[in-house]
Amino acid sequence: MKKHLPLLAALLCLLLAFASAAQADGGIVVDKKDLSANETLDKNVTNIIFLFKDGDVTDTMLLASINSQTGRAVMTSLDCAAVVSVPGAGEAKLADVYAMGDEASKSGGPLVEKTLNEWLSLNIATYIVLDVAQLPAIVDAVGTITLDISAREREALGIEGSELGGEETLAYVRLKLEDDEPGTSRAYHALMQLLYQGVKGGDMMSMLSMGTKLLSSVDSNLNPLTAVTLVTAVMSGEDRRELHLPQAEQILTQDPLTVDAQALRERLFAEVYE
Repeated sequence: MKKHLPLLAALLCLLLAFASAAQADGGIVVDKKDLSANETLDKNVTNIIFLFKDGDVTDTMLLASINSQTGRAVMTSLDCAAVVSVPGAGEAKLADVYAMGDEASKSGGPLVEKTLNEWLSLNIATYIVLDVAQLPAIVDAVGTITLDISAREREALGIEGSELGGEETLAYVRLKLEDDEPGTSRAYHALMQLLYQGVKGGDMMSMLSMGTKLLSSVDSNLNPLTAVTLVTAVMSGEDRRELHLPQAEQILTQDPLTVDAQALRERLFAEVYE
C-alpha cells in the first residue's frame, strides 16, 4: 500500500486543473445538497470514491478514506457485483449505478455517492470516474508504460516484455484470470504506474500532456482546496491500509451477491475510524 498512496496523491494533483433522488426519463436525478451523508463521522476523514469503468460497465470501485489529521489512508475495493438499494430505483448491482445517473448532467457520480452513503453510512462527497477506454490515448501521449507483469499475464496477453503501448495497456486492464485475487484492479495498477513514471521522470511536458489527456476523460467534482489537504496528508502519512469488501463472512448469497451491510460497515469503520 505504501507504494500506491503517493501515486494517489499524484492523481489528485492532476485533477486539480478542472431533491432527494427522483426517477426521470433521463436517468435518476440527485439533489447534490442531499447526498444522505452521515454527519456524525469524524470531519478529519475525507472519503473519495474512484470508479474505473469500461463503457457503461463499472469494472472497479475504490473508496479512498484519508485522515488529514493522523495521516491514515485506507484504500477499500468494493465488489461491483454486490446488490445495493439505489435511491429512486430499487435494487441494482454496484456496477450499474453510475450508468443509472442523470443523463442531463452527463454524470452518475452524485447517484453513486448517495447510494454508497446510504449503504455504508458514509459521507462521500467527491467522486472521480475514468473510462479505461481512454487509457490508450493517455499512454500514447507519453510513449509507453512499464508494468510489473507476471508470467501468466504475459502468456494470456501474448507478449514477452513489460513495456506496453496504448492498445496493449488496454488489453492488460481488461484482462480477467480465474485465479485473480479479490479486488484485483489492473486499471488502477496501470494508471498509478503511469503517474509514477511521469513523477519519477520529472518530465513536466509529459506530465502536462498526460494530465490533459486524463482530465479530458475524467468525470469528477474534486474540490481543489480539498485536494491540497489530502495530498499533504497522503504524502506525510505512514498508516496505509488496503481492504477488499465484502469479505466471505459478510456475504449472504452468491447469486445475486447480497451482503450483510452491517457487518461490512463494522469492518470498514474498524479500519478507517478506530
